[in-house]
Amino acid sequence: MIGAVLGLQFGDEGKGKITDFLSSRFQVSVRFNGGGNAGHTVVANGKKFKFHLIPSGSLRCETVVLGNGMVIDPHALVEEMENLRKSGCTSRILISKMAHVVTPMHKVLDMKEETVRSKLSIGTTAQGIGPTYEDKYARTGIRMVDLLSPDIIEQKIETIYRMKESLLKDTEYSDPARRHSMAGELNKVGVSLMPFMEYTELEIFRQYKAGKSILFEGAQGTMLDIDFGMYPFVTSSNALAGALSLGSGFPFRKVDYVLGVAKAYMSRVGSGPFPTELQGDAGNQLRELGHEYGTTTGRPRRVGWLDIPMLRYSIMMNDVDALAITRLDTLGLMDNIRVCTRYMKDGQEIDYVPRSFDELSQIELEYIDIKPWGAVKASDGGYSYQSLPEEMHRYINLIEERLGIPVDVISLGEGRENTLVREGSRLRNLEEVQQEHDRTL
Repeated sequence: MIGAVLGLQFGDEGKGKITDFLSSRFQVSVRFNGGGNAGHTVVANGKKFKFHLIPSGSLRCETVVLGNGMVIDPHALVEEMENLRKSGCTSRILISKMAHVVTPMHKVLDMKEETVRSKLSIGTTAQGIGPTYEDKYARTGIRMVDLLSPDIIEQKIETIYRMKESLLKDTEYSDPARRHSMAGELNKVGVSLMPFMEYTELEIFRQYKAGKSILFEGAQGTMLDIDFGMYPFVTSSNALAGALSLGSGFPFRKVDYVLGVAKAYMSRVGSGPFPTELQGDAGNQLRELGHEYGTTTGRPRRVGWLDIPMLRYSIMMNDVDALAITRLDTLGLMDNIRVCTRYMKDGQEIDYVPRSFDELSQIELEYIDIKPWGAVKASDGGYSYQSLPEEMHRYINLIEERLGIPVDVISLGEGRENTLVREGSRLRNLEEVQQEHDRTL
């Protein structure tokens, strides 16, 4: 089975938890975009793991791949790999030689560029992601394989510095000695990572031909996509399911199942449009109930009601087969619950998500109110769909009816045990197909 998991909102949907839950069904986990600005939290066996670069499936998959579409801070990666090793994880980690490198200088550039944006500041995580992608497409970027050559690193750092000198002139990197020492540090960490470097697109195909099940993990969320998100308040890479081809080298046409992850409500970090955003006491209540603070930055997340028109758009753009809904346990504790069902403009429903600021200011939102269902507790045998509160059933049915696809996975807490896969879902059927395939190998 070849699957893909991706976020349908503004990131922070709980993809890490869902990916970890599904990873027991897959042998290979591949991440294909983004960098250390992504934060995925996984709770397993009572322990909390926070991933920024390594795929969330690493706790249970045999092989994990950091694809060519990523931008990687090698120092942070070494630390993350060491923490994973200490946890007892034995997954084989492979790093694409063609993934681009985030240097300390890129992080300084990130903050400098944010000050230049002024009123259009995007709320960057200051992890150097944007400047690194800028260098990639300017064809001056440093790739992981370049870290093995001191001369190439020196040359590329000098080129980047000359092109960005106006931003860096008052920083430590205006000193040639500091740039030289940074090149040496990068070479040293690169040599330590050399045993893990591969042309990973070839290894992914080897695994595919050997009949291994592969799970592709997206970072960020659809509405943060550089092309189709709420530009310019977006990330610096493509976050759609189709980007897995460019970010890993594997054809999207071979993917069997795309699972879109959405929170039962909405949240986002940073600036930018947020149609259903909640302010005041209700917003504070939802934020505290959901502990909505960024995994990477610790910043309070903005929160709001579920946005059906936005989800419909994301489902279309990603060719989503089914949904995983997270944080249903959190939403049920609210004093009241609302769902945005339609965008209206000049008294007429519109069937798209406006991306211009002017047009966004002109839309009106229509809501449906649903009664809260309170706390949800598992029975002795765990969770079953039938045992869930009737009001939660109504909420899930509303989502399925409005979006036209099933909710296959329901998350009711942080742990793996707080998750259920619906009976009769395509995910269950695909698991049976994979098991039969394994038996014939």
